[in-house]
Amino acid sequence: MADPAPAPPPPTLQPAGSPILTAGGIVLAIAGLYFGRDLFVPFALAILLSFALTPLVNWLRRWKLPRIAAVLVAVTLAFILIAGIAFVVGRQLVQLANNLPSYQTTITDKIRSLQTSAPGGGIVDKVTTTIQDVGKQISGEKPPDNVPAQTPGSRLGSGTAQEPVTVRLEAPQAKPLEIIQTVVGPLLAPLATAGLVVIFVIFVLLEREDLRDRFIKLAGAGDLQKSTQAINDAAARVSRYLLMQLVVNLTYGIPIGIALYFIGVPNALLWGLLAAVLRFIPYLGPFLAALFPIALAIAVDPGWTMLFWVVGLFLLAELVSNNVIEPWLYGSSTGLSSLAIIMAAIFWTSLWGPVGLFLATPLTVCLVVIGRYVPQLEFLGVLLGSDPVLAPEERLYQRLLAGNLEEAVEMAEDYVDEHSSREFYDNVAIPSLRLAENDRQRSTTDTNYRRLVADTAICVVREVEDHVRENAASGDEVATGEDRAPSAPEERPSSVLCLAGRTELDRAAAEMMAQVLEEQGIGARVLPPIAVSQGALGQLDLKDVDVVCLSYLHPQPQVYARYICRRLRRRAPHMKLIVCCWNLAPGTGQTDDLKKQMAADAVFASLAACVEQVNAWVCRPASTGKAPPVLPDTEQAQIAALHDLGLASVMGRQFDEASRKVAQAFDVPIALVSLVDEAHRPLTDVAGLPQETQVTQQPPHEDSLDAHVIAANEVLASQDVTEDPRFADDPRVLEKGIRFYAGAPLRTSSGLVIGTLSVIDTRPRDFSKPDRRRLQDMADKLMSQIEHRSAEEPGKTDKTAT
Repeated sequence: MADPAPAPPPPTLQPAGSPILTAGGIVLAIAGLYFGRDLFVPFALAILLSFALTPLVNWLRRWKLPRIAAVLVAVTLAFILIAGIAFVVGRQLVQLANNLPSYQTTITDKIRSLQTSAPGGGIVDKVTTTIQDVGKQISGEKPPDNVPAQTPGSRLGSGTAQEPVTVRLEAPQAKPLEIIQTVVGPLLAPLATAGLVVIFVIFVLLEREDLRDRFIKLAGAGDLQKSTQAINDAAARVSRYLLMQLVVNLTYGIPIGIALYFIGVPNALLWGLLAAVLRFIPYLGPFLAALFPIALAIAVDPGWTMLFWVVGLFLLAELVSNNVIEPWLYGSSTGLSSLAIIMAAIFWTSLWGPVGLFLATPLTVCLVVIGRYVPQLEFLGVLLGSDPVLAPEERLYQRLLAGNLEEAVEMAEDYVDEHSSREFYDNVAIPSLRLAENDRQRSTTDTNYRRLVADTAICVVREVEDHVRENAASGDEVATGEDRAPSAPEERPSSVLCLAGRTELDRAAAEMMAQVLEEQGIGARVLPPIAVSQGALGQLDLKDVDVVCLSYLHPQPQVYARYICRRLRRRAPHMKLIVCCWNLAPGTGQTDDLKKQMAADAVFASLAACVEQVNAWVCRPASTGKAPPVLPDTEQAQIAALHDLGLASVMGRQFDEASRKVAQAFDVPIALVSLVDEAHRPLTDVAGLPQETQVTQQPPHEDSLDAHVIAANEVLASQDVTEDPRFADDPRVLEKGIRFYAGAPLRTSSGLVIGTLSVIDTRPRDFSKPDRRRLQDMADKLMSQIEHRSAEEPGKTDKTAT
C-alpha cells in the first residue's frame, strides 16, 4: 500500500512590498484603467449586472432549468426591461420635443415680466448695452470725421457705382453612405458597448464559479481564507447596495411621477422614470432629475405656482428619502464615508466619464474590501471606509493630548447619554489615561503633556458631573406617576477618601471614581498625590472615613501601595482599604496575591467592581436590632438522631447526587446539605461550589443563614442577602459573594430538625411560593431516603443518598 501523500505545507506569508513599489503599482493600475476604458467599462457594467441577475439565475436553477437556459432567460428579461424603459423615455422625449414650440410664448412673456418688474426698470437692457458698447470700442477705432463713410455701392478710386454681386453657396447632395454614416455613426460606440456588456454578462453568469476560483488563485497569495472572506464581503456589500438603492430609487421616483402628474407638469411619467434612474448617480443625480421638471414648470405655467409646487415636491422627497428611507434601509450596507463617495465620483468620472459616475460607488466598495484584507492596500480602508479608525479611548486620548476640551466633553456627553457615566469612565476615560501612563513610561523627559492630559481629564469629569445632574433634573421634571425616576439617594458625609497614588494621572482617575460614588449618594473627596507623601500621610484627616481608595496607573504599584496601606492601617485599623490598579502589567498575579502583598482589603482593576464593593461596605442597610434567632434546646436529641441515622461521623461527599439534582432543578450554581453536627468540617456535600468557597464551615450558630431555617423550622428565602438586615453584616456572606439564599429544614419522621437543604446563587433572584413548596418537598424526600436506607442497612454510612 502506497504511503499517503504528504500534507501540503502551510502557506507562507509574503513580505509586504515597499511603499515605492506599492505606489508604482497603483499608478500603473490607474493608467491601465484609463487607457483600457473601452474594455474595462463594459466588463465593469457586466459584473454589476451579474450581481443583480445572480439571484434570478439561482431561482430559475431551483426550478430545474439548465444553467445555460437560466442565464439566457435572465439576460433576456433584463434587457427587455431596459429596452422597454428606453422606449418609454424616447417616446416621451419625442412628445416633449413636439410640444416645445407651444411653450415659446409663455417663456417670452415671463422673461419680459422679469425685465419690467426688476428693481430699477430695464437694468438688464442697460447692462447689456453698456457691455456691447465697450466691446465695440475695444475691437475697433471710430473712423475720422473728414473721411466719408464708404457705402456698399462705392469703391475707392472709382466714381461710378457698382451693382452688388449675389453669391449663393449650395451644399453638394449627400450620398447614401454619408447619410448612413451621419445618422448611425454616433450610435456605433454605445451599441458596441452594449453588445460587449451582453456578451460579458452571459459568460460571467455561465462561468461564475470558475471565475471566482481563478480570482482566488491569483489574488489569494496562498491564503484561501482571506481571499474567500474578501469575495464574500464584497459580494454581500455590492448586492445589498444595489438592492437597497433600487428600493430607495423606486420609492423616490414613483411618488415624484404621480405628484408631477397631479401638479400638471407635462410628461410626468418620463420625469418619474428619470428621477428613479438618475438617483443611481450619487449627489448629482437628484439635482439633474429636478432640473428638467423645474424648467418645464417655468415654461408651461403662465404664473409661478407650478414652479413652487415642483421645487417643494423635490425638496420634500429628498428630505424623506435622505433622513427616513435611506437610514432605515441602508444601515451599513456600503461601509463608505460621505467624503469617500464624493471623491470616488470625481475619480471614476475623470477616468471613465458618465459611466464612471454610475459605477463609482460599487467599485469603491470593492476597493475598501480589498483594503481590509490586503496589508499593502490597508490605507484604502482607512481613507474611504466609514468605520472608526481609532478606538473610543484613543479618540479621547488624542483630544486630551491636544487640550481640546470642547471635543472631549462632547464625546463624553454623547457616550454618557447612550450608556452611563460609570461605563464611560470604565470603558473610555480610564483606558485613555492608561495610554497616557504607558507613554509616560516610555518617555520620562517631557512631563508637560502629562499635566495637560490630567488637567483636561479633570475638566471633563466636572462637565460630565454637571451633565448628569442636568439630565437627572430634567428627567424628574418630565417623569410622572409610575414613570417618575427614583430620587437620588440622600447624600452622606464624606465616608470615602480617594487618594491619588503618585501622579496627576492617578488623581484624574480618582476624580472619576469619586464622581461615580457621588452619583450613588456616597460622600467622597479626592486628595492629590502630595497627600500620600511621607510627611503628609500622618496628617490626613481620617475622621468619618469608612473606606480609602488608592488610585494607581503605574503598571507595578505594589511597593507604593503597601507602604501607604500599612501606614493607614496603623492609624485607623477599622477602615477598609481598596487599591485600584487601573494598569496592571501582564503576569502581575491574582487579586488575592495582590491583596496580601499590599495589605489591602480589596484590589480592583475596574471602576464598576470598586463602586459595587464600596456600596456593599458603606451603603449597607443599618441593622434593625432584632435579636438573633433562638435555636431550640434539642442539641442532645439532634446528635442522637444523627448517630441513629449513621450521619454523626460521616466524611466525604455523600450527598453529591442529591445536591446536584437540587441545583439543576432550581437552576442555581450552588446547592448544599448542612447538618447540625458539622463542627470544624469542610462543606463536603456541595454541588457547584467553587473550590475557593469550600472553606471550613462552623456548625450553625445564632447569626448564620442555616440557623434561621432551623430556628423557624420552615423554608426561608432571601432574594438579596446583602439587602437583608438579618444577613448583611455576616462577613461570610460578603466574602463569598452570596446574593441569594433559600433553605428548607431536614426533619426526621419525629419532626426533629437535624440540618438544612439550601440553594445559593451569586446574583439576586426571585423565589415564589411554588418554589418554596418544591424545595421543602425535596428536603422531605431526601430525609425519607436517609431513614429508609438506615433502616435497611443499620451501621452503614458510606452510601450516597440519591
